[in-house]
Amino acid sequence: MLRKNSKNICFLLIIFTTLVGCGKQLAPNVVPALPGQSRFSVEINEKQRALQAYLHKRKTERLTREAKAESGKRMQREGKVNSSIAREHLKMQHPNVQKHMQESQKEAEKNRPFRNLRQRLRLWRYK
Repeated sequence: MLRKNSKNICFLLIIFTTLVGCGKQLAPNVVPALPGQSRFSVEINEKQRALQAYLHKRKTERLTREAKAESGKRMQREGKVNSSIAREHLKMQHPNVQKHMQESQKEAEKNRPFRNLRQRLRLWRYK
């Protein structure tokens, strides 16, 4: 029984060392060269493809940043136009109504929970 187990262990050990030792020659991970091309030209082509992919990624990121900046600028312009319309509307009202509108606007500004940093600093500066 002991000899049979030792034979099995030796057999498995031989198989394991053969597979580990010859595995790289049997099936290489990377094809070193394509038919009709040298190994160096394949490596150069891979590096060129990697560079092109990197540049393409940078270009798409730049374009998305520009598009977001344009939408932000458009929103700022719309905000300025809306605020100028609101000011004109306020100027056209009767003085008593103007006073009430300004007070309610100040009260709404104080009670508004979500303000950005610039708005909070502006309120703090003019208190």
